[in-house]
Amino acid sequence: MNRQPKVLRQASLVCLIGIGLLGVVFFGPDADPRQGAFFQAAMQTTWRHVLDLPAVWSSVKIILFSVGLALLIESAGTMLAMLKLKSLALSVFFLQALPLLGLLCGGFYFLKSLL
Repeated sequence: MNRQPKVLRQASLVCLIGIGLLGVVFFGPDADPRQGAFFQAAMQTTWRHVLDLPAVWSSVKIILFSVGLALLIESAGTMLAMLKLKSLALSVFFLQALPLLGLLCGGFYFLKSLL
């Protein structure tokens, strides 16, 4: 029984880190001066432009968003597992595939904007 509060404390710390990363993404400056252009600069970059800095920042925000979302999913799944809701926790853990796709997409755009 001593292990459960420690695990819940670690899960809440992971949740706070995830919220902090999402705060950096949403409240940080956008690369494009247009309102709501979260990742348009990364999507519109081409292989011809070397070191396209707005696209680099936009792809870093995509990566940070994916990592923050993965941390929130991890903490929610851990808390559900601690509450003995194993099947629901397992289905939440399967949601980790979505941030992984975002991480791959952000990494691709990061490499594309650097090279």
